Amino acid sequence: MERGLSPEEKRLVEREFIARQEVAARRRVLYRRVFIVGIVAAVLAAALREFRVPTLITPALGFLWLACLLAYAGLAAFPSTFVRDLDFRWHSNPWQEALNSLASGKTQFEAIALLVSPYLGRLLFSFIYAGFMS
Repeated sequence: MERGLSPEEKRLVEREFIARQEVAARRRVLYRRVFIVGIVAAVLAAALREFRVPTLITPALGFLWLACLLAYAGLAAFPSTFVRDLDFRWHSNPWQEALNSLASGKTQFEAIALLVSPYLGRLLFSFIYAGFMS
């Protein structure tokens, strides 16, 4: 005789699944916002640096880009529940979940784009600046 799930157990499993999906959706939205802010900060910092605009905003944008890069790479490394905090495997390698989420195709491409955006921006704006000066 097989034991099936009671209606209460089924509802509990469904609620837990829905809660996990909602957390994953919120995390994707947060990843997207961090990515966009990081790209904008990197490109603006590169433009100000290459067009030699002396402001204090340039280093602030550079620090904002660095913070976005660190947040994008480490966003999944923090425990979201008390149960995960008690899990020994999480403490032995807290970056495992972040590395797994970065290994997915689109997220990996976005992380690489976020990493190289200030350098590509500086290259692009240096060509534009050289074109204006000649």
